[in-house]
Amino acid sequence: MLFLHGAPDSSTLYDPQVREFCGDHLAVAPNLRGFPPSDAPDTVDAYRMPRLLGDVHGLLDHFERERCILVGNDWGGYVAWVFASAYPTRVERLIVFNAPHPAIHLREIRDNPAQNRASQYERDFRTAAAPYPLWYNYYRADPIKIPVSVAESAAMPVPDLAAHFFVDAAKPPVTTSLRVDMPTLVIWGMRDDVMLPGQLDGLEVYVPDLTVMRIADAGHYPMRSHPELVNQTIRHFLRHAK
Repeated sequence: MLFLHGAPDSSTLYDPQVREFCGDHLAVAPNLRGFPPSDAPDTVDAYRMPRLLGDVHGLLDHFERERCILVGNDWGGYVAWVFASAYPTRVERLIVFNAPHPAIHLREIRDNPAQNRASQYERDFRTAAAPYPLWYNYYRADPIKIPVSVAESAAMPVPDLAAHFFVDAAKPPVTTSLRVDMPTLVIWGMRDDVMLPGQLDGLEVYVPDLTVMRIADAGHYPMRSHPELVNQTIRHFLRHAK
Protein backbone atom coordinates (compact mmCIF):
# COMPACT_ATOMS: atom_id res chain seq x y z
CA MET A 1 0.00 0.00 0.00
CA LEU A 2 1.48 3.31 -1.08
CA PHE A 3 0.10 6.39 0.70
CA LEU A 4 0.56 9.82 -0.92
CA HIS A 5 -0.09 12.90 1.22
CA GLY A 6 -0.99 16.40 0.06
CA ALA A 7 0.05 19.98 0.75
CA PRO A 8 1.09 21.17 3.25
CA ASP A 9 1.14 17.79 4.99
CA SER A 10 3.54 14.89 5.47
CA SER A 11 3.62 11.13 5.66
CA THR A 12 2.36 11.29 9.27
CA LEU A 13 -1.10 12.07 7.86
CA TYR A 14 -1.59 8.34 7.40
CA ASP A 15 -0.21 7.08 10.71
CA PRO A 16 -3.53 5.39 11.70
CA GLN A 17 -3.72 3.61 8.34
CA VAL A 18 -0.08 2.54 8.28
CA ARG A 19 -0.48 1.04 11.76
CA GLU A 20 -3.67 -0.72 10.69
CA PHE A 21 -2.45 -2.22 7.44
CA CYS A 22 1.27 -2.84 8.03
CA GLY A 23 0.49 -6.27 9.45
CA ASP A 24 -0.73 -7.68 6.15
CA HIS A 25 0.72 -5.23 3.59
CA LEU A 26 3.97 -3.47 2.95
CA ALA A 27 2.63 -0.03 3.94
CA VAL A 28 4.74 2.85 2.66
CA ALA A 29 4.04 6.52 3.36
CA PRO A 30 6.82 8.73 1.98
CA ASN A 31 7.23 12.47 2.22
CA LEU A 32 6.67 13.74 -1.32
CA ARG A 33 9.12 15.97 -3.15
CA GLY A 34 9.18 19.45 -1.70
CA PHE A 35 8.61 18.15 1.83
CA PRO A 36 11.86 17.55 3.77
CA PRO A 37 13.61 15.27 4.41
CA SER A 38 12.74 14.34 0.82
CA ASP A 39 14.41 16.39 -1.90
CA ALA A 40 12.93 19.86 -2.33
CA PRO A 41 13.92 21.24 -5.74
CA ASP A 42 13.33 24.96 -6.12
CA THR A 43 12.20 25.15 -9.77
CA VAL A 44 8.56 25.06 -10.80
CA ASP A 45 9.38 22.61 -13.59
CA ALA A 46 10.45 20.03 -11.00
CA TYR A 47 6.83 19.78 -9.82
CA ARG A 48 5.21 19.12 -13.17
CA MET A 49 3.04 16.01 -13.36
CA PRO A 50 5.53 13.93 -15.41
CA ARG A 51 8.07 14.36 -12.59
CA LEU A 52 5.51 13.40 -9.94
CA LEU A 53 4.48 10.31 -11.89
CA GLY A 54 8.14 9.37 -12.12
CA ASP A 55 8.41 9.56 -8.34
CA VAL A 56 5.62 7.00 -7.95
CA HIS A 57 7.34 4.68 -10.42
CA GLY A 58 10.56 5.19 -8.51
CA LEU A 59 8.96 4.25 -5.20
CA LEU A 60 7.45 1.07 -6.60
CA ASP A 61 10.73 0.12 -8.25
CA HIS A 62 12.68 0.82 -5.06
CA PHE A 63 10.50 -1.57 -3.07
CA GLU A 64 10.53 -4.07 -5.95
CA ARG A 65 6.78 -4.02 -6.35
CA GLU A 66 5.17 -4.14 -9.77
CA ARG A 67 1.73 -3.24 -8.40
CA CYS A 68 0.30 -1.48 -5.38
CA ILE A 69 -2.84 -0.35 -3.66
CA LEU A 70 -2.47 3.38 -4.27
CA VAL A 71 -3.90 5.79 -1.69
CA GLY A 72 -3.95 9.59 -1.94
CA ASN A 73 -5.35 12.74 -0.36
CA ASP A 74 -5.27 16.30 -1.68
CA TRP A 75 -2.29 16.64 -4.05
CA GLY A 76 -1.34 13.03 -3.39
CA GLY A 77 -4.81 12.02 -4.54
CA TYR A 78 -4.57 14.23 -7.61
CA VAL A 79 -1.34 12.47 -8.60
CA ALA A 80 -2.89 9.10 -7.76
CA TRP A 81 -5.81 9.71 -10.14
CA VAL A 82 -3.43 10.46 -13.00
CA PHE A 83 -0.99 7.65 -12.22
CA ALA A 84 -3.75 5.02 -11.92
CA SER A 85 -5.31 6.11 -15.19
CA ALA A 86 -2.04 6.08 -17.12
CA TYR A 87 -0.37 3.00 -15.63
CA PRO A 88 -3.15 0.52 -14.77
CA THR A 89 -0.77 -2.44 -14.60
CA ARG A 90 0.92 -0.83 -11.60
CA VAL A 91 -2.23 -0.14 -9.55
CA GLU A 92 -4.36 -2.98 -8.23
CA ARG A 93 -6.82 -0.77 -6.31
CA LEU A 94 -7.17 3.01 -5.96
CA ILE A 95 -8.30 4.80 -2.79
CA VAL A 96 -8.80 8.57 -2.79
CA PHE A 97 -9.65 10.97 0.05
CA ASN A 98 -10.99 14.42 -0.86
CA ALA A 99 -8.88 14.82 -3.95
CA PRO A 100 -10.42 15.92 -7.25
CA HIS A 101 -10.21 13.98 -10.46
CA PRO A 102 -8.46 16.46 -12.79
CA ALA A 103 -11.16 16.46 -15.47
CA ILE A 104 -13.91 16.98 -12.90
CA HIS A 105 -11.90 19.69 -11.14
CA LEU A 106 -11.38 21.53 -14.42
CA ARG A 107 -15.13 21.49 -14.99
CA GLU A 108 -15.98 22.56 -11.45
CA ILE A 109 -13.66 25.57 -11.22
CA ARG A 110 -14.94 26.84 -14.57
CA ASP A 111 -18.67 26.07 -14.18
CA ASN A 112 -19.49 25.89 -10.46
CA PRO A 113 -19.41 29.28 -8.71
CA ALA A 114 -19.08 27.70 -5.26
CA GLN A 115 -16.04 25.62 -6.22
CA ASN A 116 -14.55 28.55 -8.08
CA ARG A 117 -14.78 30.67 -4.93
CA ALA A 118 -13.40 27.86 -2.76
CA SER A 119 -10.38 27.51 -5.06
CA GLN A 120 -9.34 31.17 -5.16
CA TYR A 121 -6.55 30.52 -2.66
CA GLU A 122 -4.66 28.81 -5.51
CA ARG A 123 -4.37 32.15 -7.28
CA ASP A 124 -2.50 33.51 -4.24
CA PHE A 125 -0.09 30.57 -4.32
CA ARG A 126 0.62 31.18 -8.01
CA THR A 127 1.37 34.88 -7.57
CA ALA A 128 3.20 34.83 -4.22
CA ALA A 129 6.53 36.63 -4.26
CA ALA A 130 9.69 34.71 -3.43
CA PRO A 131 10.62 33.33 -1.02
CA TYR A 132 7.54 31.16 -0.75
CA PRO A 133 7.09 27.58 0.49
CA LEU A 134 8.38 25.19 -2.15
CA TRP A 135 5.14 23.21 -2.11
CA TYR A 136 3.47 26.21 -3.77
CA ASN A 137 5.21 24.89 -6.90
CA TYR A 138 2.67 22.06 -7.11
CA TYR A 139 0.05 24.69 -7.88
CA ARG A 140 2.34 26.77 -10.08
CA ALA A 141 3.13 23.76 -12.26
CA ASP A 142 -0.48 22.59 -12.55
CA PRO A 143 -2.01 23.25 -16.00
CA ILE A 144 -5.41 23.91 -14.40
CA LYS A 145 -5.58 27.64 -13.70
CA ILE A 146 -8.32 29.08 -11.49
CA PRO A 147 -10.43 31.76 -13.20
CA VAL A 148 -11.20 34.90 -11.24
CA SER A 149 -14.85 33.94 -11.61
CA VAL A 150 -17.05 31.53 -13.53
CA ALA A 151 -18.09 34.42 -15.77
CA GLU A 152 -14.47 35.01 -16.78
CA SER A 153 -13.72 31.32 -17.38
CA ALA A 154 -15.22 31.45 -20.89
CA ALA A 155 -12.38 33.72 -22.00
CA MET A 156 -9.71 31.32 -20.72
CA PRO A 157 -8.40 28.51 -22.94
CA VAL A 158 -9.21 24.97 -21.84
CA PRO A 159 -5.89 23.21 -21.17
CA ASP A 160 -5.07 19.90 -22.85
CA LEU A 161 -4.55 17.93 -19.65
CA ALA A 162 -3.07 14.89 -21.39
CA ALA A 163 -0.44 17.00 -23.12
CA HIS A 164 0.61 18.61 -19.84
CA PHE A 165 0.47 15.45 -17.75
CA PHE A 166 2.24 13.00 -20.03
CA VAL A 167 4.55 14.79 -22.46
CA ASP A 168 8.10 13.97 -21.38
CA ALA A 169 6.91 11.34 -18.90
CA ALA A 170 9.74 8.88 -18.28
CA LYS A 171 7.42 5.94 -18.97
CA PRO A 172 4.87 6.20 -21.81
CA PRO A 173 1.30 6.00 -20.48
CA VAL A 174 -0.94 3.12 -21.48
CA THR A 175 -3.70 5.66 -22.06
CA THR A 176 -4.07 9.43 -21.77
CA SER A 177 -7.85 9.31 -21.34
CA LEU A 178 -7.75 9.90 -17.54
CA ARG A 179 -10.18 6.98 -17.25
CA VAL A 180 -9.53 4.77 -14.21
CA ASP A 181 -10.51 1.14 -14.78
CA MET A 182 -9.45 -0.61 -11.56
CA PRO A 183 -11.79 -0.81 -8.54
CA THR A 184 -11.74 2.60 -6.88
CA LEU A 185 -12.88 3.76 -3.44
CA VAL A 186 -13.48 7.45 -2.86
CA ILE A 187 -13.93 8.52 0.77
CA TRP A 188 -15.17 12.10 0.96
CA GLY A 189 -15.54 14.39 3.95
CA MET A 190 -18.64 16.42 3.15
CA ARG A 191 -17.59 19.38 5.32
CA ASP A 192 -14.48 20.06 3.25
CA ASP A 193 -14.56 23.81 2.57
CA VAL A 194 -11.91 23.58 -0.18
CA MET A 195 -12.95 20.53 -2.20
CA LEU A 196 -16.73 20.66 -2.38
CA PRO A 197 -19.07 17.69 -2.97
CA GLY A 198 -19.64 18.77 -6.58
CA GLN A 199 -16.29 17.10 -7.27
CA LEU A 200 -18.17 13.78 -7.01
CA ASP A 201 -20.78 14.65 -9.64
CA GLY A 202 -20.22 12.68 -12.84
CA LEU A 203 -17.16 10.91 -11.47
CA GLU A 204 -18.51 7.57 -12.68
CA VAL A 205 -17.94 8.70 -16.27
CA TYR A 206 -14.20 8.42 -15.64
CA VAL A 207 -14.35 5.66 -13.00
CA PRO A 208 -16.74 2.87 -14.00
CA ASP A 209 -15.90 0.63 -11.00
CA LEU A 210 -16.53 3.26 -8.33
CA THR A 211 -17.47 3.06 -4.66
CA VAL A 212 -18.12 6.36 -2.84
CA MET A 213 -18.25 6.69 0.94
CA ARG A 214 -19.54 10.08 2.10
CA ILE A 215 -18.82 11.07 5.70
CA ALA A 216 -21.21 13.83 6.69
CA ASP A 217 -19.25 15.28 9.61
CA ALA A 218 -15.73 14.93 8.17
CA GLY A 219 -13.68 17.63 6.50
CA HIS A 220 -10.63 17.46 4.25
CA TYR A 221 -8.93 14.72 6.29
CA PRO A 222 -11.32 11.82 6.93
CA MET A 223 -8.39 9.48 7.58
CA ARG A 224 -7.42 11.66 10.54
CA SER A 225 -10.84 12.59 11.96
CA HIS A 226 -12.51 9.19 11.48
CA PRO A 227 -9.65 6.66 11.45
CA GLU A 228 -11.63 3.62 12.63
CA LEU A 229 -14.45 4.17 10.13
CA VAL A 230 -11.95 4.80 7.35
CA ASN A 231 -9.92 1.70 8.17
CA GLN A 232 -13.04 -0.48 8.31
CA THR A 233 -14.24 0.92 4.98
CA ILE A 234 -10.88 0.25 3.34
CA ARG A 235 -10.78 -3.32 4.67
CA HIS A 236 -14.29 -4.00 3.37
CA PHE A 237 -13.38 -2.53 -0.02
CA LEU A 238 -10.19 -4.58 -0.34
CA ARG A 239 -12.01 -7.72 0.70
CA HIS A 240 -14.92 -7.36 -1.71
CA ALA A 241 -13.63 -5.39 -4.71
CA LYS A 242 -13.23 -7.65 -7.75
